[in-house]
Amino acid sequence: MAAENFVGYAAFEPYQRDKPETHLQQHSFQPRALDEDEVEITVSACGICGSDIHQLTNGWKRATYPIIPGHEFIGRISAVGKAVTHLELNDRVGVSPVCRSCGSCELCKSNRSQYCSQKVTTYNGNYKGFQTFGGYTNKVRVQATWAIKIPDNISDEEGAPLLCAGITTYTPFKMLNIGPGKSIGVVGIGGLGHLALQWGRAKKCDKVVAISSSKSKAEEVKMLGANEFISLQEGLPSRSIVDVLFVCGSGPSTSWGDLMSLVHIGGHVVLLDIPEQPIAIPPAALVQRQLSIVGTYVGSNDDLHDMLQLASEANVRPWIQKIGNSLEQVNQGVLDLMAGKAHYRLVISGEGRA
Repeated sequence: MAAENFVGYAAFEPYQRDKPETHLQQHSFQPRALDEDEVEITVSACGICGSDIHQLTNGWKRATYPIIPGHEFIGRISAVGKAVTHLELNDRVGVSPVCRSCGSCELCKSNRSQYCSQKVTTYNGNYKGFQTFGGYTNKVRVQATWAIKIPDNISDEEGAPLLCAGITTYTPFKMLNIGPGKSIGVVGIGGLGHLALQWGRAKKCDKVVAISSSKSKAEEVKMLGANEFISLQEGLPSRSIVDVLFVCGSGPSTSWGDLMSLVHIGGHVVLLDIPEQPIAIPPAALVQRQLSIVGTYVGSNDDLHDMLQLASEANVRPWIQKIGNSLEQVNQGVLDLMAGKAHYRLVISGEGRA
């Protein structure tokens, strides 16, 4: 009997808002064989991430077409490889931007498996000569160690964005030991920033400062955990105010020198968003203030477990807008995110991609 085809929503060329012929199309394909160390997941919820836009449009100049996005998704296990012992059929699991690592190198052994030289990304990657396709597909096969069990009190739709935006903003807290006695600032209150604020509250930071170009967010950031708000429209303070600054959004007009003046001497600037163009950081802003610029890439398997546990206990949840799982609805979701209409994460809800 022939193997069942998987169905997903693919772009076959760079996505352009005003050219419908470049938008997602239904794509049926035969999956590679399930490896012994893998599980197959029937996807029930998948976030539409800002990274998906960069990849779909080839803004980062590394997309391989056809491309099926989706690297923050949750579903139930529908097949289990012979060597997998810790997961069973129907277990509810989630997958992040990394779906495989070697498990034996120094990075994997030191809880940095997301940097493994043999890592495979959940989509736009390559494994055994097959391109990887993400959660805009009805089913996905991943290494079982990267299929993370989801706490019962986190829904599929709320849990999905935690697997990218959640882990991206959580890992710096763990890496830099940010908690009581520390103050943080968050620049850009969007898909990443609204979660960084919540982690600051969950980690019991002394001060959590929200910094936004939108005055309208002054009240809602309080609900997210901020105890101070700064409007970029009104200008930045002329003194340092935080130990760590999370940059969750930036653009051509970003004044990096002014932002760095907000950080106490010896502090850290954590870069979390990835602009499509280089950024201009004045060296003096670093040298004269003994600042460190830190970059982090999602998280390891263990980081994902820790993050979900804290999210479960501290009620850290993304603010989401659910969209249907039809091709038309998913394309509209992509267009809405491109137009800046997400508040704060868009999530494809429901099984199937027909």
